[in-house]
Amino acid sequence: MIGTIERIKNSVLLKCSTLNDEIISKTLEEIIDTRIYRFAEEMVNMIGGNVLDAEENLRKTSSEIIKTPIIKKIKRKLFIDSLALQITNDSFVEDYFNGHITMDELNKSYVKELEANKSSNQLNMTEDLNLEEIINKLRLFVDEKITPNISENVILAGSVRNLVSDLRKELEDDLKAMIKDANLKYLNILTSELKQEVVKPKENEIKLEEKGEEIMQDVKDFDFVADSNDNEEVKATSENKFDKYDDMTLFNKVILSLNTAEEKLSRKESKLESLKQEVDKALSDTNKNIEANIERENKLSQRRLELNSREVELNSKLSETEVIFLNMKPLIKGLSKIKNSTNEGGNEDE
Repeated sequence: MIGTIERIKNSVLLKCSTLNDEIISKTLEEIIDTRIYRFAEEMVNMIGGNVLDAEENLRKTSSEIIKTPIIKKIKRKLFIDSLALQITNDSFVEDYFNGHITMDELNKSYVKELEANKSSNQLNMTEDLNLEEIINKLRLFVDEKITPNISENVILAGSVRNLVSDLRKELEDDLKAMIKDANLKYLNILTSELKQEVVKPKENEIKLEEKGEEIMQDVKDFDFVADSNDNEEVKATSENKFDKYDDMTLFNKVILSLNTAEEKLSRKESKLESLKQEVDKALSDTNKNIEANIERENKLSQRRLELNSREVELNSKLSETEVIFLNMKPLIKGLSKIKNSTNEGGNEDE
C-alpha cells in the first residue's frame, strides 16, 4: 500500500509539472499574442494611417514591452504555487487510500483546499496577477509616441488611454481564467490516477488470496499427530494427500502461499524508492535553478539602479565643475591684468 501511494504521488507530480510547462509554452503565449493582436488592431483603427505597417510595428513593439515580463511573472507564480500543489495532491492521495475521503468529497473540496494552500505562502514568497507595473511601460510608450499626434482631439486621446487600460484588464481576466482552468486540470490528473489504481490492487489481491487459499487448503487438510499409535493413520492420509506432489513442487506451493499482495508491494517499494529519489532530485534542482535565476535577475536590477544613480551623481558633479570653471574665468582675467600692470610700472621706474 505504501509503495502504491508513493507511486501515485510521483506520477501526479510529474504530470502536473508537464501541464505547467504546456501552460507556459502554449496557453500563456496564445493569450498574450491574441490580446496584443487585438490591441494593435483597435489602436490603428482609432488613429488611422498606413494600417498594415502601423499595426505590425505596434504589435511588435507591444510584444517587446510586455510579453517577456508577463511570462516571467507567471513562471514565478507557478513555481511558488507548485509546493502548495504538491502538498494538496499528496494529502488527498493519502486521505483517499486511508478511507478518510470519498471521490465525490475529493471533487468538491480539492480546488478550495488548493487555493487555501496557495494562500498559506509556504515558500515565504508571493506573486499575484496584477499587471499594472508591466502595462505602465506600454502606457508610457503610447503617451510618448502616439498621444502627442492626436492631442488636439481630446476624446480620441482619452479613448487611446482607455484602450491600454482595457488591455490590462483583459489580460488579467484571461490569466485568472487560465489559473482556474489549470486547477481543474490538476484535479482531473489526480482523480484519473486514483481511479486507475483502485481496481488493480483489489483484483491482484483477490487472485493471490484465492490461489493462496487453494494451495494452503492442501496443507491445512493434514493433521500432524505426534502419538505413535496413530502413525498408520497419518501415513495413510499423507499418502492420499501428498503423493500427488513431488517434494520440490510441494515446497514451491507452500512458499507461493506466503507471497501475499502486501509482500509483493514491499518488494516493488525499493524500486519505486530509487525513482522517487530521482524525481525529488530533479524537482529540487529545478527549484534551485529557478531561485538562482530569480536572485540573479534581482541582483542585475539592483546593479542597474546603482549604475543609474552613479551616472546621475557623476553628471551632477560634472555640471558643478563646469560652473566653477566658468566662474574662475573672470578671476583669471583680472589676475592677469593686475600682473601686466605691475610689470609695466616696474619698467617705468627703472
